[in-house]
Amino acid sequence: MNIQYIRNSLCINISFLLLLHVFAVNHKNEKNSVNDSKSAEEVFRKLFKLERAEQLAAVKALLKIGKEDKQSKMVEAIAEKVFIVIRKSRAILENFGYIPGETAFPTEEKIQDALSNVLENTAFIGDIILRLPDLTHTILRNHTEWSYLLRWSLTFTNQTQLVDNKTNILLDLVNQEMNFTQRHINFTNPYRKIKQPIIKEDALEGKKKLKKKKVLPRGPRLSSRQFGEL
Repeated sequence: MNIQYIRNSLCINISFLLLLHVFAVNHKNEKNSVNDSKSAEEVFRKLFKLERAEQLAAVKALLKIGKEDKQSKMVEAIAEKVFIVIRKSRAILENFGYIPGETAFPTEEKIQDALSNVLENTAFIGDIILRLPDLTHTILRNHTEWSYLLRWSLTFTNQTQLVDNKTNILLDLVNQEMNFTQRHINFTNPYRKIKQPIIKEDALEGKKKLKKKKVLPRGPRLSSRQFGEL
């Protein structure tokens, strides 16, 4: 697999779009035979796991691109397309009245596609954030709407309870990396170039209590004027 192919695949397909199409072809008969909510959910979970494997392969290919400037441009292009898809899919789901964790799994293909768009793109951009934290933090700081959509999609995906355990762990780490949730005391991202020590607030309070108040000795003291004359 050459770099040109990787670049074209990442820039054009972005996340799951082409890959999901491939799986849709392979499982077309299976998908078309689904008429009830429970069966549709089972198929969805199966396809999600397959898609995640392909996404991880794409992320690993992205990491092999040596030049940081090219990597940065590609990640920003990916993020732009990912969040466009998430924003549009969110509107579809909200118009449908879908409530994660409460609404039965949809049988309408349009709603299923919107749900897939959010969950798979959230996991995909999460992989990139964890593996390229310094780069993605810089990009997200320059696009406040993307950060807002990311926070929403992470919460939404978690509430659906439709993703596998590995993806749930990934989402929890992304929330911590982004400081959307409180970081665990042992949280660390080995991919970060600039290490950021995690200091808990209660630890700081403990240090304050242990800090002794400096006691000045009694007796004559020099005023600021006297000190300046020495």
